[in-house]
Amino acid sequence: MIGLLKTIVTKLGGIDVSQKNHIDTFTESKIGNIKGEQIAKAKDGGGIWIDFQELGGYNYLNAIIVSTKNIKTKNGCILSFNSEKNNQLKLVSDTQEIESNFSNVSNRWFTEVCFHITDINVDTITNKKSKIIKLEYKKTILDFETLK
Repeated sequence: MIGLLKTIVTKLGGIDVSQKNHIDTFTESKIGNIKGEQIAKAKDGGGIWIDFQELGGYNYLNAIIVSTKNIKTKNGCILSFNSEKNNQLKLVSDTQEIESNFSNVSNRWFTEVCFHITDINVDTITNKKSKIIKLEYKKTILDFETLK
């Protein structure tokens, strides 16, 4: 029924507003203008950008993940920084409900996640001691290579 209605509207000169014809310039603009520092890249062209924030005496890491995977969970995620010495820094997301935004222009997902961190965590992250950064959610692990 909906398909028939779309056909009639377009034949009469109307605009086909179906999802497949929608160009998401909002999400694509966010992907093209990410604030913060890119700390990691993925083989699929994505990456992780970070920005530190202090609120009420607490430090937070705001992370932007761009990938070809849709990250959707209500149980948060874990961001692991793994060094050559196998020391791991694991950050549990402060954000529990995480949902990516899709851009059909670049065929990538844009995800924002917040993590509570300490001063020691900030030093580990900014000194780029890790070699690989992993994002874990549900039963999925995304691997990123740290940019030096």
